[in-house]
Amino acid sequence: MNLLLIPIVLPLVSALALLLMREKTRYLKEVLASAAALVSLLAAANIFLLPQQELVYSWLGAGMNFTLRADNLSAFLLLAVSLFSAAISIYSFSLPAKGSSKWFFFNLLMTQSFAAGAALADNMVAMLFFWEGLLVFLYTFIALSQDTAAAKRTAMKAFLINGVTDLCLLVGITITGYIAGTMSMNEISHNKLTLDYGWSVFAYVLLLIGAVSKAGAFPFHTWIPDAAKDSSAPFMAYVPAAIDKLLGIYFLARASVYLFQLNGTMSLILMSLGAVTILVAVMMAFVQKDYKRLLSYHAVSQTGYMILGIGTLNPVGIAGGLFHMINHATYKSCLFMTAGAVERQAGTGDLSKLGGLFRAMPLTGLCFLIAAAAISGIAPLNGFFSKELVYKGALDTGYPIFFWAAELGSFLTLASFLKLGHSVYFGSRPEELKDTKEAPFSMLLPMTALAAICVAFGFGARLPIENFIGPCMVALNIQTPMLSGFHADKLYFVSVIVILAAVINHMLGLAAGGGKPSKSSDHIHYAPVLKEAYALAERRAFDLYEQSMDRVVPVFSLLLFKVDRFFDWVIDTVPSRATGFLSGASSRFHNGSYPLYMALTLAGAVIYILLAAGNGGLK
Repeated sequence: MNLLLIPIVLPLVSALALLLMREKTRYLKEVLASAAALVSLLAAANIFLLPQQELVYSWLGAGMNFTLRADNLSAFLLLAVSLFSAAISIYSFSLPAKGSSKWFFFNLLMTQSFAAGAALADNMVAMLFFWEGLLVFLYTFIALSQDTAAAKRTAMKAFLINGVTDLCLLVGITITGYIAGTMSMNEISHNKLTLDYGWSVFAYVLLLIGAVSKAGAFPFHTWIPDAAKDSSAPFMAYVPAAIDKLLGIYFLARASVYLFQLNGTMSLILMSLGAVTILVAVMMAFVQKDYKRLLSYHAVSQTGYMILGIGTLNPVGIAGGLFHMINHATYKSCLFMTAGAVERQAGTGDLSKLGGLFRAMPLTGLCFLIAAAAISGIAPLNGFFSKELVYKGALDTGYPIFFWAAELGSFLTLASFLKLGHSVYFGSRPEELKDTKEAPFSMLLPMTALAAICVAFGFGARLPIENFIGPCMVALNIQTPMLSGFHADKLYFVSVIVILAAVINHMLGLAAGGGKPSKSSDHIHYAPVLKEAYALAERRAFDLYEQSMDRVVPVFSLLLFKVDRFFDWVIDTVPSRATGFLSGASSRFHNGSYPLYMALTLAGAVIYILLAAGNGGLK
C-alpha cells in the first residue's frame, strides 16, 4: 500500500471493524482505536520526513484525477491530525462520559480518516468529498455523546450551520475550478487567481465562508458552546479544539495565499473578521460559569488570531497564524482534557461547586496552569511567540487598531483563566469534594504530553519555527523571515502590562464578588450597557441560527404553506369546481325533452352552415 493511503485507509478499516464488536467487550475497542491511531501517526511522521509524495488515480474522466499530494504544509497538517487522534484515543480509555464506546471510537477513527484525506487531497473535488464526510461524523459524534434530546438538537444545529456553509464551499470550488480551468490546487498555485472581477471575488468569498465556518469563527460558531454542554470532553478536545481549527485555517491559508492573490480590501475584511471573532467570543468566555463552556468560547476567540494573522498577508503575520493554529490545538486540547478529568473526578463542571482541587489533582492542575498560561500569551510559552508574530504582522499593515483589538483579547483571555483556575484549583475545597483523587494514568499521559509541547514550543520556539512553520511557508511560496528567539522588545513589555492589568482586574472582581472566584467577572458582566448586551446574548439574540429557527423559518414555512395552498387551489379546486359547474349546466339540458334536442340539432346545423359559408366553404 502506498504510504499516503495508510493514514486514510487504516482508521477507516479499523472503524468498520469496531462495528462488528459487542459494546460490552472490555478495552478491545480502545486498544484497536489507539493502535490504529498510533500506526497512522507513525505513517504521518514518515510522510512528513519525506514530503513531496504524490498519488494519482484517474477519476471521473476528462482529466479529473483523484490526487493525494504531500507537500510541506499538507504533511504537517496530517502529522498534527494524527497526533491529536492518538492523544484523544488514549485519553478516552478511562472516561465513561462519552456515550457508547463503540460508536465514540467509530466516530473518532472516521473523523481521523476523512480529516487525513482532506489534508492530503490536491484536487478540490476530492477534498470536498472528505470535507463533507466530516460533516456526517460531526453530527453523529455529538448526537451519540449523550442520550438526550438536547444532544440531538445541538447535533442538528452543528449539522445545519456547517451544511449551509459547506454548500457555499461547494459553489466556490465549482466557480474557482471553472475560472482556473482545473481543480488541482497545485496547478492553480502556478497562476494565482486575482480578485479583479466579480466571479473571482464571489468564488473567494464562498471559499472563505467554508474555511472560517469549519474553523469555528464568528458568526458560525454558536454550536460550539452548546456542544460543550451537550457532548463529551474528548469530543470537544478533538473536533472543535483541534481538527476543525487545523482544517479550517489550513484551507483559509491555501485559498488566501496559494490559490488567490488578495488585495488590500480583502485583507481588511479578513483582519476585521479576525478582530471581531477575538473580542465577541472572549467577552462571552469571560462571564461563563461552566468549565467546558468557558473553554468553548476561547476555542472560538483564538480562531480570530489565526484569521487576523493570515489576513495581514505579510510573511510574519501568516507565519504567526499558522504557528498559532498548531499552538492553539495543543493547549486547547490539553485544557479540555483537564475539564474532562475534573468532571470525571469531581462530578461537575460548575465553577461555583468546585475549588481547591490542585492538592487533590496536582498533575491535572499543573497541566491546566501551563496550558492556561500558554493560551494567555505568557512568555516564554508557545502561545506568546505565535501571538507575538500575529501582533507584529498586524502592526506591519499600518492599521494599529487590529493590534489593540488583539491585545484587548489577550487581557480578557488571561482575566477569564484567572477566574477559571482560581475557581477550580485554588481556594477552599467543598466538603463534598474532600475525597476527590487524581485522574487515571490514561488521561494524564496525553494531557501531560500536550503540556510538555506547550513548554517545548515556547522555550525552544526555534524548533517548530524552523522545522514546521518555515517549510509550510515555503509550500505556500512565501519567503520565511527570521521569526524565532526571545527578545525583550516593546511587545514583550506590552504583554507584561496586559498581565498586570488582568491580575488587578481579578483582584477587583474578587472584592466585588464577595471573595468568590466564580463571581470575579460580575463587575464587568453587570456593568452598565454591558449588562444589557450580555442579557441579549444569553437570550440568543445574536445567534443567527436560533433567530432563523425562531423567526425566519416560521415565516418562510408559512409563506411556503400559502404558496402550496394556492397551487392546490389552482390545480385541484378550480378544475373540480369548473367541471362540476359545467356538469350541472349540461345536466339541465339533458332532461329527456325531444323538442329541445331537435331545436339544438337545428341550431347546430345553422351555425355550421354559416361558419362554412363565411370561410368560403360554399360555392
